[in-house]
Amino acid sequence: MDTAVGLFSYIGALSLTALASALLAMFLALRARALPGSTLLAVFLGGVGLWSIAQALPAIFGLEASPVTTTLIALSPLPAAAFVHLVFAFALCGALRPVAIVSYAIAAFAALVGLVFGVGEVVPWRGFPGMFIPSAVGWGVLALAALLSVAGHLRLARAWREHAGQHQRQTGAVFISSLIGLVALTGFAFPALGINAYPWPVLLLPLYSVVLVYGILRHRFMAADLWARRGLVWLLLVAGAGAASALIAALPLALAGRPAGLFATWAALAATLALGLMILAPLKRLADRVAFPGGRVSEADVANWRDRLAAAPDEGALVEAARGLLRDRLNLPADGPTLTVAGDVVALVGWDDAPPPTRHVAERFAIIVAESARRLAAARLLVEAEREARLAEIGALAATIAHDLRNPLGIVQMAATGAPAEVRAEIGEQVARMNHLVTDILDYARAWTIAPQPLRVADLVAALGVEAQIPDDLTLVADRQALLRVLTNLVDNARALGTRVAVFADREPLVLDVCDDGPGIAPEIVDSLFRPFVSRRPGGTGLGLAIVRRIMEAHGGTVTLAHREGWSTCFRLTFGAKP
Repeated sequence: MDTAVGLFSYIGALSLTALASALLAMFLALRARALPGSTLLAVFLGGVGLWSIAQALPAIFGLEASPVTTTLIALSPLPAAAFVHLVFAFALCGALRPVAIVSYAIAAFAALVGLVFGVGEVVPWRGFPGMFIPSAVGWGVLALAALLSVAGHLRLARAWREHAGQHQRQTGAVFISSLIGLVALTGFAFPALGINAYPWPVLLLPLYSVVLVYGILRHRFMAADLWARRGLVWLLLVAGAGAASALIAALPLALAGRPAGLFATWAALAATLALGLMILAPLKRLADRVAFPGGRVSEADVANWRDRLAAAPDEGALVEAARGLLRDRLNLPADGPTLTVAGDVVALVGWDDAPPPTRHVAERFAIIVAESARRLAAARLLVEAEREARLAEIGALAATIAHDLRNPLGIVQMAATGAPAEVRAEIGEQVARMNHLVTDILDYARAWTIAPQPLRVADLVAALGVEAQIPDDLTLVADRQALLRVLTNLVDNARALGTRVAVFADREPLVLDVCDDGPGIAPEIVDSLFRPFVSRRPGGTGLGLAIVRRIMEAHGGTVTLAHREGWSTCFRLTFGAKP
């Protein structure tokens, strides 16, 4: 390998490792402090970064880097001890505390000895301005650091074998990444061992950080949330983009050699910096798009969103469509950040830690969803208003017709007195049925006025002759006749459809449930059950439940469907609530 290219590759690999390790450690310190093991992992990554700097400085500055390099290498046992502590904590080992104490004690002793007696020197080697050569003390310090690292790897390998599932995959990812790091470190021993070959294992060192990050992201080692994981990806991509731009920009300078003269050197460095910045800008934009896709919103996007949301027929379909569009646009997982819709209020859930550009997209999208929800609600209100207006007209017309039918029905019944018995019975039955329909129409059409009085609920229900579970002392204030009409309508419907009928009562809130064991409510009429001319039983007028609703509204209460274990259908009367 050409000396300049080899030196350039060596420095680039160490620089990239130092930058990636520093960014990862910073990320853990700022965004994952609360996660178990984050501090230990950050300390270890910081140690990897310092080791990379210690080995890169001699290749850049030669013998002048010796004081800094030897100091940093003397401290190398400390991050090795942090690695042992991290591994034993991750493996859920019961001997964590004594192992940690012993590891830090050994590391501190070795570091102190190295700082006091020195760990080696920097000497030129194979065209490199400088490479670190350990002394006897240095070999001892590095040997202790290596032993700590080996102990951590052995415990990690044991945990990998003992565990299963997700924890096993996490352990395997960390083990493989650290093993790559150990192999890469062997390259630094080439000068000291007299191996006359390029230290190619060092070039594997950046792969260590990449594999470690992959383990964190792929297997959720340290269960960070979506935005933390994407932030980690962004940091690594930006670090890679920066290293790539620096390498590409400095390559001509490395191949051509250092220019002669101060001005020529300054001009070459300025051109290298400008070229690096030019290359970095598109790489940075690419990193943004990969880690946080969909960050720009165009007018075409807004128009497409409005068209897609406008096709939703109801609120449920609107929510489903909105969540799908947001997931597709920002490449979100199904269990990731989302939104909720309640009426015309749209709330973003899980977006607090999202980066500002991505959160801006979600907020702008939420505004469009809210517009669609308001249009949907307005359309629904308009339909309801038109339906109620038609029903009011029909009710008024039906009341007029009902009044006019009363007299002809009486005449028909009187005229049938001379007919045979079978004919009189048939006519009487049909007239009674028509009278019942006329009564229901008039009851629905009239304005209900009530005369409230205290009533003992058990006495009122006792007149119906059904099963009852009602406290003896339970009372309510209501119009006796109107409430009896409500209960009679519900009980008659229940008896027509079920073999058992029961009334239940609860105090807080005050509710009465009328239940039966019949076939239940057909799904297609659930939403319109309390509207006029909708019946749940054959032969019904379709006004019974509508009258129940009118009477309960006059009492300031409501009637709704409810659920009780063991019963197929329950109608709930709630008192004291606004309609």
